[in-house]
Parts: sequence; C-alpha cells; structure tokens
Amino acid sequence: MTSVMGWKDILRPIRDGYRHLFPSPDTGPTPEEREKQRKVDSVKGFTYFDTFDQLDAWTEALADPLQRANTPLLQRSQVPDKDKSRKADILLCHDYSGNYRPYEAASGIGLDEESYSCEQLQFVDSFIYFSHKLVCVPPPAWTNHLHRNGVKCIGTLLVEPQTKESDRLLERVFAPNVEEGNPTFTLATKLASIAKHYGFDGWLINIEKPFSKDSWDPNVLQAFLAQLKEEIGPDKSLIWYDAITINNKVDYQNSLTLQNILFAKSCSQVLTNYCWKEANARESKELSQRYDLLPTDIFFGVDVWAQNTTKLTHPRITYGGGGTNTGVAVTELADMGLSVGVFAPAWSFEHFPGSGRNVDEAMWSGLPLPVDLKCSCGDAQSQHPSNPECPILRSATHFPAGSETFFYTNFTRGFGLHSNREGAELYEGKKLHSQLASQSVLPNMPTTSVRNDQDASTIHVLAYRLEDLVSQTQLVAETESFTPQAAKEDTIYERWLPLFKLEMRTSANLQIRMLARKVLEASNSSVSIYLKFADGRVTTIGLPETGGTTLTRDIGTPGGEEPQDNSRLQEFGIHLRAPHLGQKSFRVAVIQELCIAPHRTPSYHEHWSIDNIHVGHRGDGDTSHWRLCWAYQSTGEVEDTRGLPYSETTGPFSHFCVSVDGMMVGRAYALEFVLHEYLVGILEGEGREFEIRGVGFDGRTIAEGRVQVRL
Repeated sequence: MTSVMGWKDILRPIRDGYRHLFPSPDTGPTPEEREKQRKVDSVKGFTYFDTFDQLDAWTEALADPLQRANTPLLQRSQVPDKDKSRKADILLCHDYSGNYRPYEAASGIGLDEESYSCEQLQFVDSFIYFSHKLVCVPPPAWTNHLHRNGVKCIGTLLVEPQTKESDRLLERVFAPNVEEGNPTFTLATKLASIAKHYGFDGWLINIEKPFSKDSWDPNVLQAFLAQLKEEIGPDKSLIWYDAITINNKVDYQNSLTLQNILFAKSCSQVLTNYCWKEANARESKELSQRYDLLPTDIFFGVDVWAQNTTKLTHPRITYGGGGTNTGVAVTELADMGLSVGVFAPAWSFEHFPGSGRNVDEAMWSGLPLPVDLKCSCGDAQSQHPSNPECPILRSATHFPAGSETFFYTNFTRGFGLHSNREGAELYEGKKLHSQLASQSVLPNMPTTSVRNDQDASTIHVLAYRLEDLVSQTQLVAETESFTPQAAKEDTIYERWLPLFKLEMRTSANLQIRMLARKVLEASNSSVSIYLKFADGRVTTIGLPETGGTTLTRDIGTPGGEEPQDNSRLQEFGIHLRAPHLGQKSFRVAVIQELCIAPHRTPSYHEHWSIDNIHVGHRGDGDTSHWRLCWAYQSTGEVEDTRGLPYSETTGPFSHFCVSVDGMMVGRAYALEFVLHEYLVGILEGEGREFEIRGVGFDGRTIAEGRVQVRL
C-alpha cells in the first residue's frame, strides 16, 4: 500500500484518524546513527532533540554560536482598527519534507533552483517550524529572516506514538518545605531556557500520544503549561495543538471545545486540526467568549495538501479544499473574526518542482498558473486551479512593514546569484546559492493605486518586480499601456505605485535614506518616491538620473511642529508623471536600498571596531572543520541606540560580510564563520587576506577588520 503513496501521505494520517493502518514512521536510522547525524547537523546551525535524555542534558554551554539567532524581533506597529475589519491573522506551520534542509543551514550552499522562503511575511503573524523530533528548535536562518520582518518564530514540542518515556514530560520536583500543590516542572524550565538562549519566540505543544494511566492528571498537564507560559514571558507565544484531550485521548476536536479549552486557556492560543466545518468555527467563537479567550487566538487549521489526489480510502478533507483554494478558508474565518493556521505552506515547492514560486504566488495572490504546470496529480490545471476571487491575501491581516521608528530593506531574497568564480569555487558550479538568513523586507502590496485619469487607467499601468543581479537584488518599477487608442498626446498621466504599508511616528529626527535612480528617458516626465501621511499629506522626492547617489531627507511635520497622531507615515511608493509613451513596456525607476530611521551622527561607525580575528579548529571525524572567529568592541561612548535594533549576541551588527582577497565568501550572523573546504585548501598553502565588514541593522558599514591568515 505504501508503495503508491508519497511520504507526506504516510506522515499525515496522524491527524486524519487512521494511523493504525500505517507503520510507525520511526523505522529509519538507529539511535547511534541519529546522534551522529545530530552532531553533523549542529555544525550547520541546527538544534533539535530526539530523546528526553538529550533534552535533560542540555545546557547553554553546549550550544554552538552558529545555532543562535542574532536578530531581535522587530516590534511591529499596531494595525489600525480600520484595517482589521474582516481580516484574519495567519499562522504558518512549516513542515517541508521533514525540515532541517541544507538550504536552511547557517552557511549558504549552491542550488539549481529556489526553495521555500516565504515572501509574504507582511501578511503573517507567526511561523511554526515543525519537524518529527521531540523538540524542534527553528534554524537561526529562519529566525533571523522572520524577526527582520516582525514575525514570531515558534519551535515545536512533539510527542508521537513512538516517543519513548513521554511521561517524563510531567515529572515534578517538590522543593523542600513547599506545599505539595506547588511543584516545579524541570522540563518547562528547560524549554523556556532553550527558547531564550536560541532567540526564538515560543512553543507549539503537540501531544499525539496518551500518557500512562498512573501519570495522567489533566490538572498536572495544565500546571506544566502554566509554568512554561510564565517562564517564557508575556512577549512569547505558547500554542496548544488540538490533539490530546482532558480524557487522555488523542481525539481531534477540529475546534475549541470543553475537551481542550483547559489546555488552550493555559497556553493562551490554540491551533485546531484541519477537518473543521463552519459550525465548529461558530461554536468555538462562542465558547472562547464565555471563557475569556480571544477569538483571534483560535487558529483554525487548513491542510494545503488536501487539494492533491490521493489513493487513500479516506481522502484528506479541509475547509475550502486547501492548495490554491486555501484563501477560501481564510475568507470564511476572517468574516467570523477568527484566525487561520496554514499547514505546510511549502507545498507549492514540494509538490511542483521547478514551478514552486509560480504556484506560491497563485495560492497567495491569485495569479494565473503556468500553462505547462505539471505535478503527480495528473492534470495540474484542473486539479489546482488558480482562484483570483479568493486568494489568501484578500482576507489576511496586512501588517505594517518595519516598526514605529525603523524600516530597512535592500530587497535581498532568500536565494541569490553569484559570479562565475564564486560559483566554481564555493557553490559546486550551481547557478544560485541559499541566503535564507539574509532575506530582507520585501514589497507585497496587493493592488496598484491610480489617481486621476480613471477613464484611461490602463495607460501607464505601474508595476514592480524584483530583479536578481550578482550579489544583490533591486526593485524595478515599470510602466505599460494597454489602451493606446484612448491616449492623448498632450495629456500628462499621473500614476502612484504603493510599495510598502507603514505605520511610523513622524518626528524631526526621523530620516529617510535611499539608493535609487530614475531610468525612464522621456521628455516632460518626472519620477519620484512619495510618502503618504495619515493626515492626508503627500510628500514627493524626485529621483536622480545617475546611479550610486544616496538620497537623504529629514521627515517631519510642516514648520517643525510637534508631530500629532494623525501625521504618521503610512505609505511609501513611486510616483510617475509622463505623457503617453506607447504600448511598449518601459523601465521607470530602480531602488536598491531604503532606510527610514532616527537620524544618526556621521561618526557612529567610529565607536566600534572588529579585532582578534583568527582561525580555530572545531570538531573531529565527520564534524571536523575550521572556523574564522573574531570579536567586536566599543571604542568610545556609544550614543543612544533607541529606534534601531540591537542584538544580544552581535550588538549593533546585523551581520558580517566575509571576503577573501576581495571575493565575497559569505555572511555570518555570529562571531564565527565556517570555512569552506576550498578556503581551507588555499590557507594551507600561501595564505590569504581575510576582511570582515560589520554591517548595522540600517545597512551601513560600522566597522571593518583585516588579517593575513595561513594554516
């Protein structure tokens, strides 16, 4: 039976009620082989625990610097009430072929094609990293990427039928001279410490196996959750998964019920199974209001894989059908004031090799699918039709980009191009390399604003796209006219293209800095960026026609007045004024970098230095490798850093660019960098000069260090 099914079909029955038909998924490597692989994975920056013994033995001293995320969670601005109406918060549960995939590692690898990196994060509230491990810590590449976009990154505690010694989860320690009713759960303390040390934002608690009768007491599990919730703190999330009930049975409720509300209340949030119906959602909302649980903290599951054909007797069922129709469930839940948990959003890449990004855009934005789309379902077009009427973005909460005082992007995507030399020496001749940790804040405005000329709105339709170049990505704005017969030669058409939704406090010391230029060559035309404020003001800044020019402008209120609430900066975009240019598509503007932040003094970089650069050997056997290591320090009085992120592990540095003899060899998000075998080889010969360039969270270089290295 299993020979005609994919591995996803074997693992998914956990939540579909017919697990007994399948062998345990834990039939692979031996415990010794797993532990060996775990050590190899640790060099990649991965952290996970297969057993309670491994979890119990963990201490901060055992953590590798490469395994820790350095980017603090960007504190998003509040979504204005007018933008919350009939919108649903989106939680993603990332389950991609078992996860801990090579492209998610701390060091970039060569790739033939892109993989999943989620480019819609302005519409995502939280992101769960899921793998079939007892304890799953999100890779720091994901945490850094998500935090830069203001998205919470959640780890997973997973107890499955094959999990051994699962009763240890509820073991308590009674301190001397303390009443028996106040025990301490050592594993709750351990989980809270792990989240804090590795820099992620909480836990999904997924218990898919009953406890022994001797150890079971729902109040004990409730106390475990309450302690864990208290120890991770109010800023982190604890999410209960709809599996085990107060009766110690794995019985998926597909809703909030009296069977699971005790645990959901202790966690403050719940993720339901994905076989719910409208009645389940309505009843859950009513129950949540009786028990003082916010309806928006109930995330109803949607199984993206349910749209696939299946040979199983019991087909997978989810509201709306999943896949390209996932937005149907989002719209329904948004209308009810509830939230959505999307299971396995990387389906688009896993099920459609080579077309993942196109299908991803169809699922989120409703864009058309490629006419030659192929998948294992057979007729892909009929099985997975695009749904332009009801994509996810239509009803998902659109969070403002950046924070109230800080926004930065250089449009870097999770996969980049490199030079031929870099490809040959570092990336096995592949055309792409992974850089998940570096993915920046990307534009994702679902519509194009058009002012005036409504009767000729198809003249000069402005659109943007991201253009990948060697070592960078830039935003390109283009215009195209579709109704030339309606154009008048003496008419100047005005167009406004929004790029980012913002919600920033304006003040005299808030400054915009950007690297951008006009590329449209047409008489009587002008290209500007525009800033739209809550009080209705629109400010434009003309773009230069030469490249390499950084524009800097102060953002404040007219006349230097104290800023008011209604003067908040709410939108950034491109403004075009031009006569009709014909039907041909024209490039209008290019933006390579954009920063809005508190004004910094020009001498800020003089306060920091990078020193003690050296190489060191780590590991043995399969984990043997060399690393470049360094330190940073302040060289004087450091000015107030309010308004800019600041890392617990790398201070003012967002990342470090590592180069050898002028060739960029990678980015580091720690104070260590694993040296590629090629680099080790040349260092064993004549040696090379290494340069480490420390880059701040606002994109500026704030310190550099160089050293000659030879092994």
